[in-house]
Amino acid sequence: MTASSGKSLSVVGVGTTDRLLNRSASLVSASGAATVETVATGDEALSRVSEADCLVTTYRLPDTDGVTLIEEIRAEYSQVPVVLLTDQSDDRVASEAISAGVTDYVRRDGDDPAAALATAIEDGVDAYESEQALRESEQRYRTLVERSHDGIYIYHDDSFLFVNERISEITGYDSDELYEMEIWDLVHPDDREWVKEVGARRRNPDEEAPNTYEAKVIRKDGETRHLEFSVQTTTYDGEAAVLGSVRDVTERRRQERELADTKEFMETIFDTLEDVIFVFSLEGELVRWNDQLNSVTGYTDAELDEMRAFDLLPEEYYDEAVRKVRDAVATGSAAIEAEVRTKDGQRLPFEFRGAPLTDEDGGIEAIAGVARDISERLAREEELIQYQTIVEAVGDAVYTLDEQGEITFVNDALLSVTGYQEAELLGEFVGKVMRQQDVETARDLIGELLESDERTRATFEMEAIDKDGRHIRCEDHVALLMSDGEFRGTAGVVRDISQRKAREQQLRRQNERLDRFASVVSHDLRNPLNVILGRVDLARDRPGEEHLDAIERSALRMERMIDDLLTLARDGQTVGETEPIDLESAVRRAWKNVETHEASLHLEGDLGTLPADDARLASLLENLFRNAVEHGGETVTVSVGPISDAESVADGGHAASGFYVEDDGPGIPDSERDNVFNSGYSTSDEGTGLGLVIVEDIAEAHDWTLRATDGSLGGARFEIGGIDWTDH
Repeated sequence: MTASSGKSLSVVGVGTTDRLLNRSASLVSASGAATVETVATGDEALSRVSEADCLVTTYRLPDTDGVTLIEEIRAEYSQVPVVLLTDQSDDRVASEAISAGVTDYVRRDGDDPAAALATAIEDGVDAYESEQALRESEQRYRTLVERSHDGIYIYHDDSFLFVNERISEITGYDSDELYEMEIWDLVHPDDREWVKEVGARRRNPDEEAPNTYEAKVIRKDGETRHLEFSVQTTTYDGEAAVLGSVRDVTERRRQERELADTKEFMETIFDTLEDVIFVFSLEGELVRWNDQLNSVTGYTDAELDEMRAFDLLPEEYYDEAVRKVRDAVATGSAAIEAEVRTKDGQRLPFEFRGAPLTDEDGGIEAIAGVARDISERLAREEELIQYQTIVEAVGDAVYTLDEQGEITFVNDALLSVTGYQEAELLGEFVGKVMRQQDVETARDLIGELLESDERTRATFEMEAIDKDGRHIRCEDHVALLMSDGEFRGTAGVVRDISQRKAREQQLRRQNERLDRFASVVSHDLRNPLNVILGRVDLARDRPGEEHLDAIERSALRMERMIDDLLTLARDGQTVGETEPIDLESAVRRAWKNVETHEASLHLEGDLGTLPADDARLASLLENLFRNAVEHGGETVTVSVGPISDAESVADGGHAASGFYVEDDGPGIPDSERDNVFNSGYSTSDEGTGLGLVIVEDIAEAHDWTLRATDGSLGGARFEIGGIDWTDH
């Protein structure tokens, strides 16, 4: 507030008359704009100083004098205007008042004391408020300078005259150290001379010098920092000086270097990528591209600079390309497969992927894209289709597995073999269609292949498991799947070898039969033949009936051997079409077909119905019955009954697993049981040694089991098991 502002002033008078003070107050500003308060004593005046804009006092006061009051006021309020109104003409009072800090003094005996007092009040208040404003302004600027993020300094003749705290933070030196050193000691040796040259040019009015520049400085700890200097000429304490500000731009310079390095790195990558990189405006004009675009299309940079992006596409792709650009703008990305038309007219297949580029305000200003040549991919896809066609066309089952053994591909043939749907197998472990022992075999083979430098495939026999749990004899041709030298899984071709195995087994049995034939012909038939020939010689010398009986017995034995040999030769271990056979009926028919003399047949319980070749089952039973009579005697008792299987019942299966044929004859010694099924083995003179061989062949041909053991009455017992009963 100033006296000329028109606002109310508060004036306190001490020992003055109201009339004079009020008249002076009226002259200071418009009537009523100043408030006047009078007090009688110095103490009262001291209590009002803090609320007054100006204090007017006389020299003589009841409790003190005006000079002493001024001294007391100045002890606490150094700037408040105080005017001394005196009747004294003595200059001594004026001198003391001035020494005490009076703002002005007025003589009452002057020409117009009220006007003089008004002028003194106005000047005092104006000076006080101007000083106050200046002090506040100085404080504000000092605060700004001291708290500035930039370093601020003033120097003259190579020495600092002023530094703020930020200068100390930047350089690491405190202010006292800085005032004792030359400014050039801070400048890095690489920059010192040219910075001095800039300073010299600034001092020469005929030369131009930059006001802003960058230079390196060395901190107290030896670290180099990059600073940005801004300087100008000023005066300090009446002398020419330089005012400067510095900003630490070390981090900015580091970021700029990194950005430049990154830019150079990206541009290098940009131009060395095999893919085509491009940018085009929303109007379709090519803005930027890498060298690969020149290489692919054959166009020069100058030619591309005059082209639009769509000029590189055959016309039939225009509409779809426009839609994809709109998709990229709307969704942020888009892709299209199209052909690129080269300068020489070739059409190359490419996959284009694009995304919008935005400006600082988020507006879309261009489309950036990557184009990749897909010629090889399309060729591989076509080749893959051909391979898939071949795989589906072959009759063998084909599959692929990943590194963990999970199924990744199956063809229709494998689905047909296993009975699964494709979705039921993909992603499943191969153990779902292969026995665990075969999985282990395959794993060992794959390990061997991976360690081998030459082999990449192997073959092993295994059993596939179909959806119903049935096992199928197969041959698996497995090969490694490799990619860039890394193992990616396996491929397998599975072939059903059930028929081949059956043929091999049949051939093996035929060979065994041939061996048996050779043995019988060379040995077993030779014995009765020798008997006949011997008896013929004896009959010539001594004719008699006993020779004819012996010859007849030998001839009959040879006949039975020939019949058994014919049975083995004609049928071997094969069976025709099976059909449900009532076992009890079959037993009775077979018993009638055998010469049993006085032997008896005893049936135990319900024998049930079983699937079998009727003729082969009859041959099995007849040979067992004949064997019982030959070895047990003409009065032997033969029993036939079911074999109970308690475990099968507990598991929810059938009550019987087979049947037995048992006699009450002398039985089979333990030492001979391993030999009873050998060709030519017999303990009876009447036996051919082939009957039980025929029984074993027929049982195996039906996938039945055959076991010789002791009967319940000590005789021989033959158990036929593994039968799939149809009604038990």
